[in-house]
Amino acid sequence: MTLPSTFAPRRAALCPPFAASLLALLSLAAACATGGNGAPDAEATDTGSLPDRPGFDAGAGCGDSVAEGTEECDGADLGGQSCTSLGYAGGELRCNADCTLDKTGCEEMPCGNGRIDTDEECDGADLGGASCASRGFVGGTLGCTGDCTFDVSDCDACGNGVVDEGEECDGSNLGGLTCADRGFETGTLACDASCGFDESGCSSGRCGNDRRDGREDCDGSDLGGADCTTVGLFAGNLGCNADCTFDIADCNNCGNGTIDGIEQCDGSDLGGADCTTLGLGFTMGTLGCTARCAYDLSGCATDTCGNGRVDPGEGCDDGGVTAGDGCSPDCAVETGWSCSGAPSMCQPVCGDGRILGGEECDGSNLGGASCTSEGFTGGTLACTACRLDTSGCTTTTCGNGTVDVGEECDDGNTATFDGCDSGCQVEPTFYLPVRLRNGDGSNHGMLEVLFEGAWRDVCDDTYAASEQQAMADIVCRQLGYTGTGHQFITSFGGGSGSPVMDDVRCTGTETSLAQCPFAGWNVENCGPSEAVGIRCMPGEGDIRLVDGPHGMEGRLQIFHSGAWGEVCDDYFDGFYSAYHGYSTTTVCQQLGYARGTFLSTYDAPSDTFILDDVNCTGTERRIGDCPHPSYGTENCFSTEGAGFRCETWQEGDARLVDGTARNAGRVEVLHGGVWGTVCDDYISTAGARQDAFVSVGCRELGFSGAGMALTSVPDGVDPTWLDDMNCSGSESRLSSCPNAGWGIENCAHFEDIGLSCTP
Repeated sequence: MTLPSTFAPRRAALCPPFAASLLALLSLAAACATGGNGAPDAEATDTGSLPDRPGFDAGAGCGDSVAEGTEECDGADLGGQSCTSLGYAGGELRCNADCTLDKTGCEEMPCGNGRIDTDEECDGADLGGASCASRGFVGGTLGCTGDCTFDVSDCDACGNGVVDEGEECDGSNLGGLTCADRGFETGTLACDASCGFDESGCSSGRCGNDRRDGREDCDGSDLGGADCTTVGLFAGNLGCNADCTFDIADCNNCGNGTIDGIEQCDGSDLGGADCTTLGLGFTMGTLGCTARCAYDLSGCATDTCGNGRVDPGEGCDDGGVTAGDGCSPDCAVETGWSCSGAPSMCQPVCGDGRILGGEECDGSNLGGASCTSEGFTGGTLACTACRLDTSGCTTTTCGNGTVDVGEECDDGNTATFDGCDSGCQVEPTFYLPVRLRNGDGSNHGMLEVLFEGAWRDVCDDTYAASEQQAMADIVCRQLGYTGTGHQFITSFGGGSGSPVMDDVRCTGTETSLAQCPFAGWNVENCGPSEAVGIRCMPGEGDIRLVDGPHGMEGRLQIFHSGAWGEVCDDYFDGFYSAYHGYSTTTVCQQLGYARGTFLSTYDAPSDTFILDDVNCTGTERRIGDCPHPSYGTENCFSTEGAGFRCETWQEGDARLVDGTARNAGRVEVLHGGVWGTVCDDYISTAGARQDAFVSVGCRELGFSGAGMALTSVPDGVDPTWLDDMNCSGSESRLSSCPNAGWGIENCAHFEDIGLSCTP
């Protein structure tokens, strides 16, 4: 049989080229020529070169219609390639006689395939490495047109010094033009970086005359009828710059219904936004637009924590989701806070030792604060009602004339015995009268104090219950009330809005309101509604004045057997010869005042009286102790109500204190608003000088001129006002007697003098 041509190499390997004998060689040659079957082998006529190594065909078979070895193709065998597989649009691929692909029949891809093909300068982003610079321009960005030719529209020739098409100038090349050619009168024309004329150096010569000239847009207030709309904006106020060009800084497009520039919105144009897409946590509501073209969020809301409603499962909701304000971001009440209402109002719990919210301190936790950190130079800082209490702090600024923190007064000096001591605290013996007004009587009403000649109200900013009670007790004690349970009334109202005292913090040990620590005279932050009120609870025999303009005037009543009763004016009116006038003074001094005047104009509400024929002897401190018939025994009509007007002590007045009766005690004299003692020098022994002192003193106090000097009385408190007394006996008051001068003395308080006067 005939072997396929593909077996020819194997056959050749079986036919050795040499033999031991010629016969063997001839026989083998014949067999090889016939393929072993006597038939001629088609491959026996191939005259091509043999390969130089077994199994490799270097193209010796080109033309045998089999693409092999290094051949791209062979005849109709294209190796599986086509025009489209080679990146062409189509066409017919052929094979050259040298077994290479013939692509001349293939069709090129159209412009836009992103590859530079025949006759294309570029294709899309493929510029073939070209640029504006390689195309002869100065700079810019080279592009490619839709027909695959270079797009030089963004290439820039500006800067080459040549005025090219589209340029007004280039560098120093102005094309021979000047400011005058541009319509100006003076100046220097220049060329800007974009090859346009820079006319900033040109001038019309008349800018600033408030009249548009030449090429001016405007001049001052002359806008040539232009407004913001004529320069392409919607609204606002068009102005004029100093160089006579329009100033559009106050123009805008807000209101044209279209979002422009930095506007968030414009009218109904919200740019597609709504409450839920703003990223602000809103889940519902209607987004609006303000007149300034900003989002109006007032109509947006959320149905989750932070909506201001205490929804089921929430302990609070303050309208926010901020931690540390009492209501946590998940609407739970935070530790140390209490919350109520909706939106929730949260307040820190004062007294738990934590400093939260607006608390300055809490208990012993002062937050690291001290007297020095609060501007003082020393002392002990405390905490009262979660506010820093600086009453125990001291400062060295006393004497500067300003009531600094921690000071109660500052009269511009550090002298003593002038009402304000050397530590800028009120003097211990400072005289501060008190009264109650606009209440039920002298035992109830708005608290007022007499300061520098005027009655002033007191603010109720006293927060601790103990301090409030102490203040009520001290005021009522000054007014002569002996009951218990006196009441401090906050926000009594009717105040002036500028009280003389604020932040009063009494301890209960003070002898008068003036001794209680407070913010300082006229140092306050109060309104008229914050005036403090006091209700004094009476004890047996206490008295009050009612139906008068204030607590120092009115009709007298006495508290007996748990009820207030009327007092008849018999003996008070001086009708009977036995009347000595002591009863009126006793009434006013029992109420804490100096002396008084009987008034017959206060009628009683009925003919029923509880007390009549009061006839004080001068020794009694209380009306109930004066001689009188038994309670309820009376013969009076309603027109016999006893009225009184009491007065305060004045400069130079004398009084008796710490004695066993109203007519005996240590002598004190009022000077500069401060009570001081009198020294016994020259009057401690019997004689004319002592007799004259006794006579003047007792008569001034409302008694007869008889009496005796007391050289052993309880010691007083600084100052000692009068020394070396030398009365003649004719003086109307002790302060008028010759003496060493106010405060000039060389005495100790064991030398204080007293009086016992004969009624």
